Amino acid sequence: MIGSTTRQSSLFYTPLARQAVLLKDDLLDPVDALLDDSEVVWLVRQRLASRRPLSPRTGRPCIAPDRLLRCCVLKHLKGWSLRELERELRCNLVYRRFTRFDADPTPNYSTFSRCFALLGADMTQRIHERVVAKAREEGVARGSKLRTDTTVVESNIHYPTDSALLGDGIRVLTRSLQRIAKQCAAGAVPVVNHARAVKRRLLEISRAAKSVAEASRQRLKDSYGGLLKLTRGILKWTPFSGPGA
Repeated sequence: MIGSTTRQSSLFYTPLARQAVLLKDDLLDPVDALLDDSEVVWLVRQRLASRRPLSPRTGRPCIAPDRLLRCCVLKHLKGWSLRELERELRCNLVYRRFTRFDADPTPNYSTFSRCFALLGADMTQRIHERVVAKAREEGVARGSKLRTDTTVVESNIHYPTDSALLGDGIRVLTRSLQRIAKQCAAGAVPVVNHARAVKRRLLEISRAAKSVAEASRQRLKDSYGGLLKLTRGILKWTPFSGPGA
């Protein structure tokens, strides 16, 4: 059952709530008014109601749509993990007031994980479209240009060895050929997926490279030859493998 967005304030929380209102957050206060938009909250409520046929009326009470939306926004604005979101909501009055939990118990991280997964990429896009439309209505932005954050961030990657690059190339080419084959007549483009054979060659190369024995060097050479043969076989069927490619 979907939780209610209108709640009665606790009598014992009222004196503390008066003090919490005086606490300001320069980042959250402008967003607070935007998230009160009824259409944005209705989008989240619609997704919660789509879990089961009787989700709106039966079952255990779930998190309210406005609370779920605000928790999701707070998590991404602050760059927190789900456990950090749970911890901060329990101990910070500003975040409790922003998410409309006030004196009510807050969910744990596993509940947040399941609820956030319900939104998905399509619902996030619809919410973004509504936010842009509201910004255009109020004259905050024209909404004709899209700007993305291209800040470089550190990430763990595997070392770019020759065998790994060949394996990645075969995987990408095979995936592209399979997409092309779907647009052609049946049997016009024969595509063979060599993923298992490529994986075996990569494992053989990795194991042989750890030894300096002569037999290991020969196995390394043979495995590279097999990987190159698979690569040439894939390139033969690619539309850009002709002269000058």
